[in-house]
Amino acid sequence: MRKILVALVIVVLAILCLAFIGLFGRYPDEWEWVGIVIAGVMLAMATPSIFQMFWGRPLVEKQFERYAEATERALLVFLRNPPVKSRILRMLGVKRETVQSLTAEIRINEAGSNKIIVPIRHARIYSDDALSDSGSSRIVLPPTYSVAASIMVVSWDSQKKKAIILGDRLRQPLLLGEGCYRAVILIFVDGDPTTISRQFVVGKNADDLIWAN
Repeated sequence: MRKILVALVIVVLAILCLAFIGLFGRYPDEWEWVGIVIAGVMLAMATPSIFQMFWGRPLVEKQFERYAEATERALLVFLRNPPVKSRILRMLGVKRETVQSLTAEIRINEAGSNKIIVPIRHARIYSDDALSDSGSSRIVLPPTYSVAASIMVVSWDSQKKKAIILGDRLRQPLLLGEGCYRAVILIFVDGDPTTISRQFVVGKNADDLIWAN
């Protein structure tokens, strides 16, 4: 890290010197050199923090997946907060920050008419750190290369032989009939919202529950 800082200081000093020559048409005198050196060192020391602010912020990647095991079927959205991949940024000390608050809301529309079938409701998020299989309405998402959390959009109720949308604190679970729907998912990363959506199909059987596109 010390070598990188020294290299940054040299590069910044060269840039400041060239800027001075271009602006005033002459080389700096000794006192001006002192000012340039001080400015260069301060700028070089601040550079890693600037890089961290822009490239170290949480980056939640979303991936639509279908879960199938034995008789269980479900449509999920996988979530992960990948570490910084750039070797240069890592050398500069840039690290991916942890998501301190991740929440999600789901709305289900009819695909053709866009009619709202399931009004917006809080989603349960399942993470590696969960103490139970019931999920949570809010999680922390640390940086990791693997999938660390998921949202269950819709699952198959093998007893009732219908697709089911999980309930939240205010609403009961809701069964979905056969048809083509669009899931609109609003994900809040430390309060910053992002909307993703995708169509899915509900059929007569469990294996007919699939993402459409």
